[in-house]
Amino acid sequence: MGRHGARLRWVVALVSVTVAVLATIDHVRQREREHNAGPDAVTVTVEAMLPQPDQVADLVSAYGWRNGSAPVGDPDNQSVLLRLRWSGPGQPGTYQVILLDNRLDPPRVVPPSGGWDAAGSTGFNWAESYETLAARYDFLAGAVSRPESSDSLRTPDNLGAVSTRAAAEGDLVALFRMGPAATPLTDPADLLVAVCYVDPTGTPRWAKPVPVPS
Repeated sequence: MGRHGARLRWVVALVSVTVAVLATIDHVRQREREHNAGPDAVTVTVEAMLPQPDQVADLVSAYGWRNGSAPVGDPDNQSVLLRLRWSGPGQPGTYQVILLDNRLDPPRVVPPSGGWDAAGSTGFNWAESYETLAARYDFLAGAVSRPESSDSLRTPDNLGAVSTRAAAEGDLVALFRMGPAATPLTDPADLLVAVCYVDPTGTPRWAKPVPVPS
């Protein structure tokens, strides 16, 4: 009985060590996957245009708008047309693209009007889970709903992101409106783009700031 008990304890100890080793290996592999698909692994280039209201429809059509009537400019609400290209490891989930007015501290989210990628019109959205990024990244500190914008059935009017599939390579065109009360923008370099990776469960994993050239 003593010999049997000792052998049983040895087997249990061996199993425990094996489980611990496998858990460590799995953790290391998970860290490697996150590193390989993290923000440093994704290369992003961006350009922004500040079209006059009568130029908006022609520009968005030139960049690929095909789903119905092209959006038009608003003389009372300045438009920003953004073109984003990226390459990196393809992964399940989406990139949520947020445009920020970097003249303010913290930067203010510029509400989107719509987006277009290889699959067509992307629309725009906002999820409460995205607001966890505000506590992790200074450049997204302003990405939180105002109390008067807390209606869960619609996108808060001070927020918004354009969604696109997190493919290995992609090209996204998005239209944003500065807002009627915003100070007119004259230099695209005053903008900042945040590319946020959101996994298939809707959990934001990371955010990458991308400066906009003049």
